[in-house]
Amino acid sequence: MKNTDVLPGGDQSALRHLNTSRILQLLYEGPPLAINTISQVTALSRPTVRGIVGSLVEAGRLTLAGQDTARTGGRPAQRYAFDDNAGRLAGVHIDAHGIAVRITDLSGTELTTAHRETPTPLDADERLRAAADLVREQLPAGGSPLWAVGVGTPGIVDAEGAVRLSVAIPQWSGVRLADRLAELLGRPVVAMKDTNLAVLAEHRVGAARGTPDVLYVHMSNRLGVGILVDGRPFTGRTGAAGEIGRHPGLGWNETPARLRIDAGTAHDDTEEAARLVFARARHGDPTARTAVDAYVRALAAGIGAMVLAVDPQLIVLGGSLSGAGPDVLEAVRHQLTQVCYEVPPLTFTALSEDAVSVGGVEAARDLVRDRLFSAEPRAGGPQN
Repeated sequence: MKNTDVLPGGDQSALRHLNTSRILQLLYEGPPLAINTISQVTALSRPTVRGIVGSLVEAGRLTLAGQDTARTGGRPAQRYAFDDNAGRLAGVHIDAHGIAVRITDLSGTELTTAHRETPTPLDADERLRAAADLVREQLPAGGSPLWAVGVGTPGIVDAEGAVRLSVAIPQWSGVRLADRLAELLGRPVVAMKDTNLAVLAEHRVGAARGTPDVLYVHMSNRLGVGILVDGRPFTGRTGAAGEIGRHPGLGWNETPARLRIDAGTAHDDTEEAARLVFARARHGDPTARTAVDAYVRALAAGIGAMVLAVDPQLIVLGGSLSGAGPDVLEAVRHQLTQVCYEVPPLTFTALSEDAVSVGGVEAARDLVRDRLFSAEPRAGGPQN
């Protein structure tokens, strides 16, 4: 027996939990492996590994993944992999006008998506119940259970997942978003500001893949910022990091509406109106071009302030207006040269309006990883 199999004077049950977590982490984040390889990597004895792997296969955490192809002169060894279908993850986006849900397996592979418009007015509890109902509807009866949820919403969201302030959604300030949704769904929930989930999504699977320090700028009927530092969303002490729209000198609160007004566009849908202004500007309409120029100057002023503060490696422009075109990207870049010491690369999102729900799934994966590898997994997946 190896020394690592023994916890001197300690709780053998606790040791098994620890060893189980080590094996799960190895297979969750890596390729299928045979028992000999797991034993070598974890420094656990083969009997210990064999016993834990057998229990995890029986519990539905691991699955058989073919034979080891390495030539050893004996029978090919069975390989084991983490079973991504053992559970489901949900990414949820709650905004003023609707709820979007994305359901994936435990690897983050999309299985289904849904969107539901929400009537106005809607109180906080009704909005929460509508979100929980939409998640449940996307989970097939008798299928793999839901393990964790990541939810994003506009506003200031603190480290406990409570909405400290929301201007975009009425009656939303003060809602304990993570706690209440966890109560309704019976699964752990992590909640963040929507733009912070969007920047996490861009970092993991989008335009900023692999880049650890990113500034995400949301362009729609409102402007907002998400910050990624060392690969993790940065929220600050209260969750208000990046809320530069509060600064009256930048005018970000008025900029989206001003675009439509300056261009003289009358349209009930503010986002559609803005898209029309950008299209008219591309075709040379002088009034639209003047309006877009003013929008770009205001946009660049806010981005420049954030670049000077956090010095990101990359700026990603996302949101429903991110299809504004290369002319807008170049105009923003030009404006930034007058503000920044050095202008980081700029790009448009690779995820469009799905970024928040994709980021929700990634946050849920992180939650599963933290809970799965800190304690023995329970039936049905990690619990509250």
